[in-house]
Amino acid sequence: MIRFATMEDFSAVDQLIIKKAKEFQAAGKSQWVKYLEPSRSDCVRHDLTNGTVFVYERDNHVVGAVSLIPPTDWDHALWDDPDGAVYLHRLVTDSNVKGERIGERLMQHALANTSSTIRLDCVADNAFLNNYYPRFGFHYIGERNGFSLFEKQA
Repeated sequence: MIRFATMEDFSAVDQLIIKKAKEFQAAGKSQWVKYLEPSRSDCVRHDLTNGTVFVYERDNHVVGAVSLIPPTDWDHALWDDPDGAVYLHRLVTDSNVKGERIGERLMQHALANTSSTIRLDCVADNAFLNNYYPRFGFHYIGERNGFSLFEKQA
């Protein structure tokens, strides 16, 4: 079941993110290395209080999450015109549900529940993600600082 997240989901979402960051690190990927730091909790708190976070819940456990938030300092550094869009960040699923397309369902739900232009970024050398986002109607805008930029018009 997909639902809006609340502050009661803070710990579950935070733990999903650090678990995924550790998995990336163990696989030799630099993606999400910043989420190994305790400051990652500030990002989760920010998302829950300033944006819209959806969680995928199964058997009373959060197994996925995605955030739609106003532009942050990160987005201002990557985009020439950061205002006028919401930003999709921290799409994460528990590795225990890999292959069940929960990330895809979260993405579809997030897109269906906003009327704003949506932007996102991903590591430029991550071929999977660079091919994944266009399947949802995102258009490649370009690359900046080692990140691919994608946008989906409202």
